[in-house]
Parts: sequence; C-alpha cells; structure tokens
Amino acid sequence: MRPQPKKARTEADEKAAEERRRVIACNRAWKAAAGPRQEFVARLVRAKTLPDAARVFALEILLTVPWFYGSWVDKHESEPVARLLGVKEPQNADLTETAVQLPKARVANALFAHVAAACEHYIREPKTWSRLTVPQARYLLLLEALGKDDNGSYQLSEVEAEAVAPHRPHAES
Repeated sequence: MRPQPKKARTEADEKAAEERRRVIACNRAWKAAAGPRQEFVARLVRAKTLPDAARVFALEILLTVPWFYGSWVDKHESEPVARLLGVKEPQNADLTETAVQLPKARVANALFAHVAAACEHYIREPKTWSRLTVPQARYLLLLEALGKDDNGSYQLSEVEAEAVAPHRPHAES
C-alpha cells in the first residue's frame, strides 16, 4: 500500500495549532509563576507583622467559609501551611505543636498562611489561567497590591496578569 500524501493544512488547522501552542505556553507559565508567588506569600507570613489587607482577607475567608476553603479544610493538609510558616520538615509538621509555640502577635500571620494555602491549592491546576474565578482573582489581586505596597517586591506574572484582567475593578473617570 502506498503512503498517502498529507492533506494541505488549512487556515483553520493553522489557527488550531497556534491556539494549542498558546495554551501549552500559558499552562507552563502558570506553573512557573507558582514558585515566586508562594515565596512572596511565605515572606509575608514570616514577617513580624502581616499587612492589614492580608489580615482582613484571611478573616473574611474564615468568617464566610467559601466553598473552596471549606473543601480544602476537609482535606486536613498541614504541609502547605507548615511550609508557609517556615516549619522545619513541613512534611512531618505537627500544627498542634506549632500553635502552642506561636506568639500571640503572629496569630494573623498563621491565619493568613492557612487561607493562602487553601487559595494556592485552589489555583494549582495549569489551566486555571483560562477560567479564573472571582475568589481566585481576588487572591491574586491582593498579592499584587501587597507586592506594590512592599516597594514593588512582587508582581504578577504575565499569564497571571492576563487572567485577572477581566476581574480588575474598572477605573472610574
């Protein structure tokens, strides 16, 4: 049997291939953005004082218990929280012991660590950029604002900025 010649690529084929390349690039960029974002969150959590906006965000999540937070809490995952708090050997962390040792002045930091760990879990999938929800966008916009307030120490990656763009409050004229 003779091999058949390949069909000529159509414009639709080219567009589909370009869209696939874009999706793959955005998925990779989303995964790459997680490291710097989590490092910034860890720095916030480990600071002497937590920015007030982070404290208020954490309290709002704790008081309203949105579905994503409730489902994450049900998983009983302590390692991500321990990692953000800077606990040695976070995979073996006993957060009960951590709570006993935590100074009163750092309670807000620990609460934010817990909420941030849930938020990070909620945005972990590579395709999150393509269907960002309001709570996910609020978390990223909070981090962007905190980074700006901290002398520009943190900025959203390009893919994160594109994902939150539809969720940005419109500037009033």
